[in-house]
Parts: sequence; C-alpha cells; structure tokens
Amino acid sequence: MHILFLVFFLFTLSFGNEHLAKGDEYYSKRANGSYGNMAKPTNTEEAIKNYTLALTDKASKEEAAWKLLRAYYFLGSFTMGTEKAKERRVHFEKAKNEGKAFLNEFSNNTEIAYWYSVNLALWIRELNSVKVIFAGGMSETRNVAKILIDSGKNGNKIAAARGYQLLGGLHKKVPKIPGAGIHKDSIEFYLNKSMQLDPNNLDTRLIMAEYYKEDLKDMEKAKAVLQPVLGNKPRANMFLEDERNYIKMKRLLEE
Repeated sequence: MHILFLVFFLFTLSFGNEHLAKGDEYYSKRANGSYGNMAKPTNTEEAIKNYTLALTDKASKEEAAWKLLRAYYFLGSFTMGTEKAKERRVHFEKAKNEGKAFLNEFSNNTEIAYWYSVNLALWIRELNSVKVIFAGGMSETRNVAKILIDSGKNGNKIAAARGYQLLGGLHKKVPKIPGAGIHKDSIEFYLNKSMQLDPNNLDTRLIMAEYYKEDLKDMEKAKAVLQPVLGNKPRANMFLEDERNYIKMKRLLEE
C-alpha cells in the first residue's frame, strides 16, 4: 500500500513539474514572430494550457497559479488588439476572478498578489467605470499593496516596490473623485518609494513621468525621470514589455 502511494505521489509530482516546465518553455517564446509591439497568441496560449494542467498537482499549484496569471496578462495585453475589445474584457474578468481565488488560497504569495492586481486593474480599465473602482477595485488594490509592502520587511524589495507602485498608480487614477480619500502629494511619495526600491522598473518611471507632465505640467521633471533609461535596449526576456514602455516614454516626451 505504501509503495503504491509513493508511486502515485511521484507520478503526480512529475506530471506537475512536466507541465510547469512546458509552460515556462512556451512563455519564454511569447514574443516570437511579434510585429508592431504585438505578439502571436500561440505560444502564450500553450503556456496557459500547461500552467492550467500543472494546477492539478498540489506540489506545483502555487507556482503554476502566479505564472498562469502572468500569462493571462501577456495574452490580453500583447495579443488582443483594439478590434478584440469585448474578448479582452471577458479575458481579464476571468483572470481577475481566478486571481482572487488563488490569492484566497495562497494569501502570502506576493507574485500571485501582484499579478492578480494587474489583471484586476486591466479589467477595470476595459470597463472604464468609476463605479467599479469604488465597488471594490480601490479596496482590493490597497489590500494587495499592503501584502506586497509588508513583504519588504522580510527583505523582498521588489515586491515592496510593486506595492508602492500600485498605490501611486491608484492615487493617480482617482485624485479628483470626491470621497476617494486621495491626497495629491501621495502620488509622488509612493512612486518615489517604489523607484528607490526598484530603479529599473520601467512601469513606475512611466507612471511618474505621466504624472509630472499631465498633472503637474512639469516637463523638466518628466524628462529627468525618463532620460536615465531611454538609452537602454529592451531586455531579451522582456522584449515586448520593455519595447512598449520605451515607445510610450518617447511619445510622452515628443508630444
């Protein structure tokens, strides 16, 4: 009986690891054949298929969960253009629902928390609804940010930086809505904290530059935030993500 259990355990462990490895392999090729900062969906869809299969193994589920959420983000953001707006909205709703369930199960996993919040924000953006923000988007984002920032006490600077980025981005979106409890100065405070912890994060720099230009009308500060990174090339393992940020940065300075 013990031998049969051991065989079954080793089989399921191998099954989960196999699909995790396949998911990683396909995800690493997500930008292959890309054009115009958009990718073909095939490799990312295969990654999603394998990460989903890996969820069935308890030993692999936690890692598979955050990698699945990350793949959902990429599929919706880099393979679905404006012509697929309805499909993209449904996709991000599915991603945020699964992300919330994963976070309930693995409440201390900062990767799950972060990628859940990313998909939640993208779903809200697709709806373009202030009501949704107040109906739970703000409180959910703040809860996730707290999880990430608290992890910084244990030395996880990247997670903490993401938490401050979430708060800065949230405060930037809703500073003029009555009752939001947002203070103008908090946007700069949180984004500066994020950049101090992770100066290489292009998303944070872009949000900060947009804030300086669009809200404060201060192009000099916007330039000062972006110029240190504009000469860099996109990282090979983050090619489309970095490329899109660089495109947005250059447009922001040219407008």
